[in-house]
Amino acid sequence: MTISDNIQLPEGYDLQAFDVLDSTNEEAKRLAAARPQRHVWIQAARQSAGRGRRGREWVSEAGNLFCSLLWKADCDLKTASQLSFVTSLAVRDVIADLLQADRRVACKWPNDVLADGRKVSGILLETAGQGAEQPEYVIIGIGINLASSPPETLYPAASLTELGCQDLAPLGVLQSLAASQDHWMSEWRNKGFGHIRQCWMDHAKGQGEEIIVRLPDEEINGRFIDLDVTGGLKVETESGIRVIAAGDVFFAPGQ
Repeated sequence: MTISDNIQLPEGYDLQAFDVLDSTNEEAKRLAAARPQRHVWIQAARQSAGRGRRGREWVSEAGNLFCSLLWKADCDLKTASQLSFVTSLAVRDVIADLLQADRRVACKWPNDVLADGRKVSGILLETAGQGAEQPEYVIIGIGINLASSPPETLYPAASLTELGCQDLAPLGVLQSLAASQDHWMSEWRNKGFGHIRQCWMDHAKGQGEEIIVRLPDEEINGRFIDLDVTGGLKVETESGIRVIAAGDVFFAPGQ
């Protein structure tokens, strides 16, 4: 493990940086067992067993950003799930700033960030510590395709290098991300999830458009109309409005 003195973090946060980890989320779980009293960012230059949502492999090539925030929670599990949207906004802002193109970058439900319609970042939330309904820690895993993107993915992917950014240093991007995350966490605490929900919708991909939502046991076709008060996806279908808690969203060609 290495600690960089060149990285500036917001007050109350520490950083642990590694050359190689199985996954930054797994390291966060191990660290949680020691019960740190501060929030901790964990970064790895490379992961040997990165994971995405639903246990999918997260290809972890060197040059990309792989990090997790071990956040010392002070809320219940239902409230903590809102951090997916908080983090999406934080990541979106960083990527928009790097590309110098705000309108090219959008949030995709439930927790991806797109640039020019292609996935450049994914987020994975997990919990650690005592209590299923009142977790001691929330682990926010974030991957950003800085230098490369995987060739075969469920959804079209890209790297920021492909989109015009050059010479991006993962730790430098992490410094920007830590500041952005701290900002949006403050917005969430001070203004509530309703504010976060509206900000997320302001940058949402596909609102008002036809989408396909793939669930484990069915496929839903309809129009993406809104998020409900919990962050569930509201889809207008031929049989009425469906609210979906989890699923994979796909857009019609050309959207």
